Amino acid sequence: MPTMNFDETLSGMTVHGIIKMLLLRHGYDGLCTDDCGCGVDAFILCDHSCVDCRPAYKWLCVDCKEDCSERENQCFREFKQEIRP
Repeated sequence: MPTMNFDETLSGMTVHGIIKMLLLRHGYDGLCTDDCGCGVDAFILCDHSCVDCRPAYKWLCVDCKEDCSERENQCFREFKQEIRP
């Protein structure tokens, strides 16, 4: 089986597609900054430039101090949520 180099893999892909591919390949759910976050299926839709965004994991907002109702009760943070018993 021929090996595919990095340039062939990215050929024809958009920046959005490249970012999404790399996030999913490394187990992330989206992007976040200190002020906002978004999932891979609807990211970079905000007014912010994605220059400051960092890979993030999805959090379910339970007893969250933030209003996440606009984000379907989901937050995105740089570290995984601990599951409480």
